[in-house]
Amino acid sequence: MATSALNKRYSVIFYKLNCTNAVDKQYAEPLMYAIHRHFAQKKQSSEESFQKFKRRNYMLLVVSFLIVLFSEAFLPLIIPENFSLHAGLKNCLDVFSWVILWRPIYELIFDWNPHLKEISLYNKLATAEVIMIDKNKNSDTKQESKTITGESGESKLGINLKTIFQYE
Repeated sequence: MATSALNKRYSVIFYKLNCTNAVDKQYAEPLMYAIHRHFAQKKQSSEESFQKFKRRNYMLLVVSFLIVLFSEAFLPLIIPENFSLHAGLKNCLDVFSWVILWRPIYELIFDWNPHLKEISLYNKLATAEVIMIDKNKNSDTKQESKTITGESGESKLGINLKTIFQYE
């Protein structure tokens, strides 16, 4: 998963399976089905997490906005202007308003991208194509290797090279 996290947004992902015998080929399709299903479920879970993230931040923004509205609109009406700390209290309310609104605004603007990147990665992994590499040595390959080997067990090719490059 660490190497797949380094993929760019528009990169393509393939699964490469090395099949050395018929048993490997037999289990390749169920294996890929399980892998695709696993990442489809991870994608669904990630999408639900992203929806929860958005819902939580919008609710936090609404609650923060209501608190700011209350503190900016109604507290100055409650506290008389001839109160000696009125200007200082008003500045404190302004700072409090920015502090309380900063977090939900920041998360809604900047922190949504990692969620979408994770969803995109799971989608790529769930829909990735499979490349089967057949490393099965069939009887033709074994036959060719027997014809190259001489009767003494040495390679005929090796004998020819020794006769060409004789060093004394």
